[in-house]
Amino acid sequence: MGLGAGALVLVAIVAGAIKLSRATDAVWPNCATRYGLTFDQQNEGNAMTSQRRVKSLTGAVQNVPLRVISTWSMVGNTRTTSTAFYARSLYPAPYRFSLQITRGAGGPQHHLVPTGDPSFDRMISLRSDAPALSRALMNSAVQAALLKLPMNQVGLSYDNGELCLSYGGQPLKPAELEAPIDALVALGHSRLA
Repeated sequence: MGLGAGALVLVAIVAGAIKLSRATDAVWPNCATRYGLTFDQQNEGNAMTSQRRVKSLTGAVQNVPLRVISTWSMVGNTRTTSTAFYARSLYPAPYRFSLQITRGAGGPQHHLVPTGDPSFDRMISLRSDAPALSRALMNSAVQAALLKLPMNQVGLSYDNGELCLSYGGQPLKPAELEAPIDALVALGHSRLA
């Protein structure tokens, strides 16, 4: 009886893993359909050497040109993952700065960027090398979109209107792909005066 129960548990675990794998594989095509983007996936290498998987979405959302690239790679026994969301601002400005967006207040006060909205500042901590420019980018639509990000920390760079929102990991749930896209679209509609 013990061996049979163990086999049933093993079958349940394998079935659960397959179901989870199919659900996470569907996140990208479903997101592409929802936003009208083009989905692409490329696999390179083999299990004996190095492996690399790249998933991407390209197109425009609300007139904001957008590209999402998520990379998983394995070299030997070292695994790396990263995801970057690229967009072009509809109102580019000749500035360069970076912004660290962290869930929750607190931590070191170095380069802390208060937005003037105490409620937002209690939930999201912003750090930047250009506080005034970062503050100018944080309109109410951008703040609302940033509050929906499920990640604890993301980086944002602004380079003459080119936006890049990134984090170390891969989207496994729809919100991990859709919320950053929504945030980037809101940022793409923001003006730096």
